[in-house]
Amino acid sequence: MRSYLKRVPAFAFAVHALRQWRRQRNASPQDTPFGFKLAGNRAMETGAFEEAEIALLRDQLRPGDVFVDIGANIGLYTCLARSLGCTVVAIEPLADNLQWLYANLSTNGWNDTEVIPVGMGPQVSLATLYGADTGASLVPGWAGVADHGFLQHVIPINTLDNVLGDRFAGRRMFVKADIEGAELGMLQGALRTLTREPRPTWLVEIVLTEHRPGAWNPDFAATFDAFFAAGYRARIATDLNHTVDSHDVRRWVDAGRCDHAAYNYLFTFDDRGIGG
Repeated sequence: MRSYLKRVPAFAFAVHALRQWRRQRNASPQDTPFGFKLAGNRAMETGAFEEAEIALLRDQLRPGDVFVDIGANIGLYTCLARSLGCTVVAIEPLADNLQWLYANLSTNGWNDTEVIPVGMGPQVSLATLYGADTGASLVPGWAGVADHGFLQHVIPINTLDNVLGDRFAGRRMFVKADIEGAELGMLQGALRTLTREPRPTWLVEIVLTEHRPGAWNPDFAATFDAFFAAGYRARIATDLNHTVDSHDVRRWVDAGRCDHAAYNYLFTFDDRGIGG
């Protein structure tokens, strides 16, 4: 069946669309452990998704903070931040995910949440987004789905600096980015955001080998270096006692693997000027 779908893109797209329609039609908002309703992903609904990262955000965020959710997906982190009294900017380019995101915001009555339906990159452009659900990526071949024509979507790209501009001046900002391999391009379009005052805190997923179409992520070290050069320090998000410096990053690249199982990293500004 899979091989037939690959040979007949129109039929494959119809099958995918039907599955998506049935999923949305049969789904109903569920009460989460976090005090809001959510539909679209069972693990997210029950609180079983990225439990350590969710706990980190609940500890870090304060009412009045600005939360920028890059790769908002169906809105778990967006809804969490909004429930905690944050001003939220949700950035999500995939149409299927946007329908869930809109529905989840509306269900909770959060119609004041800003949604930006674009991808993030180093400059304004059009690009192809590959895949679906939580695995959609701008990287061709990501997770092995790039050859499925019905899972290729042309999307607009903008920069984070353009989206945020000088808004929210003087306010605490937390940026979460889960964009499946496109982190460096996003940071290249966020040079002003990296150095705004006060400096944002960033939670970013960065993988070395997982889901990559090649042997390893060629932008892995450069992504960390972008933060280090701007004066940030890094820690593993699931173990904040585990700091990461440039020597760690290069050791992992040389070895072809990390010495831990985490994918998410917390970047905070080191006002002593020691980034890496």
